[in-house]
Amino acid sequence: MTRTRWFATLRSPWTWIVVGTVLRLLHILSLGNRYYFGDTVEYEAAALRLLHGMGVDQASPRAPLYPMFMAFSFWIGGEGNFYVTRLLKLFLAVGLMIVTTRLAHRLAGRTAATLTAFGMAVAPTVVFVSGLLYPTTLYMLLLASFTLVAWRLGEQPRTRDGLWLGALFALGWLTDQVFLAPSGAIGLWLIWRLRVHGAALARTLAIAAITAAAVAMPYMLMLQHQGTDRVFMRKAQTVLHSARTDAILSRERWVRFPADAPFVPLSPHQFVLREGRLLAHQPVSYIHDWVWEFLHFFRPVPDRVQAENRFTQPIVLYAGGLYFLALLTLSILGLGFGAGPKRGRVLLAVAVLATATFYSFFFTQARYRIPIEPQLIVLAALGVQQAFPRLSALLSGEDPPREEPQA
Repeated sequence: MTRTRWFATLRSPWTWIVVGTVLRLLHILSLGNRYYFGDTVEYEAAALRLLHGMGVDQASPRAPLYPMFMAFSFWIGGEGNFYVTRLLKLFLAVGLMIVTTRLAHRLAGRTAATLTAFGMAVAPTVVFVSGLLYPTTLYMLLLASFTLVAWRLGEQPRTRDGLWLGALFALGWLTDQVFLAPSGAIGLWLIWRLRVHGAALARTLAIAAITAAAVAMPYMLMLQHQGTDRVFMRKAQTVLHSARTDAILSRERWVRFPADAPFVPLSPHQFVLREGRLLAHQPVSYIHDWVWEFLHFFRPVPDRVQAENRFTQPIVLYAGGLYFLALLTLSILGLGFGAGPKRGRVLLAVAVLATATFYSFFFTQARYRIPIEPQLIVLAALGVQQAFPRLSALLSGEDPPREEPQA
């Protein structure tokens, strides 16, 4: 291969998407037919209920879309066949790389797309979760797609994109209720864009709302038929209760409950009322806990890890911390001075900040920030493109800008 063809290959986003696919496949094959983290048991139990026609468990804290995905994999490969589940997830992982690369291309062109494809291909945590038996990759794909469609709507409202936006919102919510946070922030960004597109965008957003309601309606009717009390973020509420009662977890918190305080899952309205009362009676302590969790969301080195396996060894955790520190630094650079329009960089940032803000009311862990890493990688790519013009010129195939001689 000549040098020219070699550079042309490296400049293609598809090259890095292929590299990323190979890395993910090798990772999946190395995992074997087993799981490594305890929450997989809950997803597997929910999937088996669906597979055997028992419906959704009213007491399950898990949203239904990923258990449906896992049930489909068991239907193909047999119960407990995690190989098939992971191989099907590989398609989601490839789709995530493609969507994120297209988003970067829309924002700042081919160079940003190539840098993003490279980042997505080799990002250790993004590669890692592609083999994890969690809904993380599915969630990331839906959120990245939602961000891409929102950007297109913000530039040129179209009915088709309104339909897509509504469907993606409903599917994201059916994957994890946390989706409400970044999608809500992106929704506010779209409302801000009404000043440019006016009635055309308003009609498209109305179409999106109707579509979201239509997609989510069957699940809502099923819950109503079962007489299920709609608990808000049951799993997150459980962890929050432990953080306020457990002798170890509550060390860093100022709002605490007695160790023997019973856990009562609350509806959205009840949860907001309780947290409002806590804020009113202990404002300094409550704000301290929220700020602490917000900062902890961006803590480079993962902690609060209970599982013990090859992925939670100290050297692995510190390597992951170094990677995230570099990613966060470059993404901040991208937000402030990156290539592409500022409104596009703000769109990416609001999804990240809304997720951090939301989780800070509960409990934050390193794995909670993985779903917004695609947005950070795009921001980092925009920052690198602007800060390193010679690298950008190499990737684009154009001559680097020359400095004008001083008089």
